[in-house]
Amino acid sequence: MVKASDTDVVVIAVSVLQALQELGLQQLWVAFGQGQHLRWVPVRDLCCTLAEKSKGMLFFHAFTGCDVISAFRGKGKKSAWQTWDVCDEASGVFSKLSQYPPVVDDEDLKTLEKFVVMMYDRSSTAEGVDDARLDMFARKQRPYEAIPPTRSALKQHVKRAAYQAGCIWSQSTVRQPETQTPANWGWTKKGDLWQIVWTELSPIAESCQQLTKCGCKSECCSRCKCYCFGLTCTALCSCRCEV
Repeated sequence: MVKASDTDVVVIAVSVLQALQELGLQQLWVAFGQGQHLRWVPVRDLCCTLAEKSKGMLFFHAFTGCDVISAFRGKGKKSAWQTWDVCDEASGVFSKLSQYPPVVDDEDLKTLEKFVVMMYDRSSTAEGVDDARLDMFARKQRPYEAIPPTRSALKQHVKRAAYQAGCIWSQSTVRQPETQTPANWGWTKKGDLWQIVWTELSPIAESCQQLTKCGCKSECCSRCKCYCFGLTCTALCSCRCEV
């Protein structure tokens, strides 16, 4: 029995159960919560219910947000889980990055990009987050806070999640775990502190002087935002003007 009030512990327990059973463990329970909210969680039953998904739970939990890894704004665990149900190809990547040592290649990143696009918009035909961002922001008129992160930002996020899941949590039962520097996994050290590398792109203020798009339904006129600012319409606009 493990007593804990942290979801991370339950996720780790699900992940390591099979290895512990091979060493002779018969039952594993988690006493979760405190006081009147205390409940007993049968880890073996959880594993049976999750089936193959239990192998990728570590990375899934880190990827969708935990104590040390950022989450996707407006997209919680439920939205991500429902996306996993319809994106089977993500299972292999989740399982791979839940093991030590984690290795993130281009194919993994492509699969995770598709997963994120589906999480934000099931009807999108884009496979990359950058294309999906343009479509959602320009054509579907979604606010900036409701579109996926850039590919550069997602790449750093994936690295941090893989480090937490594959380097830290996956070795939770190892007496002397192997460690790697976080410098290669979405972190940078400044002085004595580790800081998050959010993206490798320059801030938008440095790379774009004007970010204006119009919502004209047909040809632009004097009321057009771009016209008022003296700008030429771009692919961000909803109008029919030639770019």
